[in-house]
Amino acid sequence: MESQFLTWMDRPGIWALAVIVSLNIIESTGENKMRKINPMMVKLLAIIFFLACLPVAALSRAKDDIRIALPYEPATVNMLELKTAIDLVPILNMHEALLTVDPKTGDYTTKNSLSTSVKLLPNGKDILFKLRKNAVFHTGEPVTAHDVKFTFEQCTHPENVNLMASLLDEIDEIEVVDDHTIIFHLYDPYAAWKELFWVGIASRKYYEKVGKKKFRSHPVGSGVYQFESRRIGSSITLKRFDKHPTFKPDVRKITFLVVPDEITRVSMLKIGELDLVSDINPLHLRMLKGQKGIVIKRESKVPSLFGIAMRVDNYPIWKDMYMARAMQYAINRQELIDRVFLKEGYPLYMSANVVEAGYDPSIKYKFNPAKAKQLMAKSAYKPGTPIILTYTNTVPNAGIVASVIQRYLKNIGMTVRLQQLELGTQATYSRNKDPREGHMVLYSWAGGRDPNMRLQLTVHSKGAYIAWSNRPSQKKADKLVEAQVREVNVAKRKKLLKEIHKIIQKETSGISLFGLNQIYAHQDHISYNWTPGQSMLFNLQTIKIVK
Repeated sequence: MESQFLTWMDRPGIWALAVIVSLNIIESTGENKMRKINPMMVKLLAIIFFLACLPVAALSRAKDDIRIALPYEPATVNMLELKTAIDLVPILNMHEALLTVDPKTGDYTTKNSLSTSVKLLPNGKDILFKLRKNAVFHTGEPVTAHDVKFTFEQCTHPENVNLMASLLDEIDEIEVVDDHTIIFHLYDPYAAWKELFWVGIASRKYYEKVGKKKFRSHPVGSGVYQFESRRIGSSITLKRFDKHPTFKPDVRKITFLVVPDEITRVSMLKIGELDLVSDINPLHLRMLKGQKGIVIKRESKVPSLFGIAMRVDNYPIWKDMYMARAMQYAINRQELIDRVFLKEGYPLYMSANVVEAGYDPSIKYKFNPAKAKQLMAKSAYKPGTPIILTYTNTVPNAGIVASVIQRYLKNIGMTVRLQQLELGTQATYSRNKDPREGHMVLYSWAGGRDPNMRLQLTVHSKGAYIAWSNRPSQKKADKLVEAQVREVNVAKRKKLLKEIHKIIQKETSGISLFGLNQIYAHQDHISYNWTPGQSMLFNLQTIKIVK
């Protein structure tokens, strides 16, 4: 702990950062308890110190040594024991997969992957891959079909408790035809089969040579970056693999710094301690606007979905569709986005993000409080009955959003009380169907381009997070959810998804509110564009040194 502290304190920019963050806090609260000290003098001294520190910070590392912020500590850097989504940022930047995501379109492709070709065989449930023959691990050993089979088997091994294990259960058998040919036999046709093959491939020989403990702390892949070091709670460093046979990125070294506080992340970017920061709250953009040397970017085509879930099984009052439908018209989504998120988002009216299969932009509910009041009057709701709205920190500015919704619903005659819960507590209540969770919950679901996981979890009657497990059309909904995952024909699956959305729009257990732009910023000596359709910092090999 002491060594980590000294490492941070040795950075001149951190001292300037401490002063700047303090001044931001003072400005935001409008308080200055140090009344005997001239505030302008404090600011002047801070600016002088800040400017003095910047050249030193800049000279402390090469231009091709990039620092990127992570909002929280990855659980592992080992693909075989993947635990959380944030783990993927370092992991997938040092491993190659059978399929990769095109940096420009976000579509799955074999380009720059381990595969030269992929083919879904006529039976609809077997997938044939041909592997690149020049691929090598960071140890120099060749990548073979045996390594691919080993990786997938380890990812599904119960001891590893891998995040991907449940999805990979779709695979019945893996057949190695030869060193560069492999066939995945699925139990049944699977519509989202491409979602199974972004898994980063690990070296079987290295694992067998060094053992699980060493492999866990020093993993080996075949990507353009290789593992260099990790300081638990502080940083993860990757360095360029100069012997990669097909690609050499501009950036020589990437260091991921764990910085949980968002204002601190933005401030560190501002003073040059960081080169790239993502997931910037619109309220903090004022710290960067007009800042020389900082490039601010946005990507709207990302998985983003925020809404309100109604706990119908716990509170049967929601079975009254008049009440649920009234909420669709009662909330001015655009005003909420404009005022709370400074126009950095867009309204959503259906249970799907904008990049998801099945999303229909034609579905809309025009803000109409008069109509909402009429629907409430027809409902069984008794004025004054308290309805609890729970929120957690998974929604940005959650307290403000909850308060705004409370006001909208008050205007149509609904009494709403707010309840803040810690995320773990709320998730536990949700899984256990505990009434203490409240009547409704503000939720966030990033998801991805394929809706299957969300449909299985929240629409199917056996889903772990279903809010209404016995809706009138539940049997039909179950059959449709089961059918869509097995339909590999894109057009036919689209029709099935449309039928599912009709049911959950009519017999709703929640309303969608909005999606947010991915706001990210970087120093102007580099260039990086967010990969469409992704919710994480991927394809970092595309970073260019431009200045």
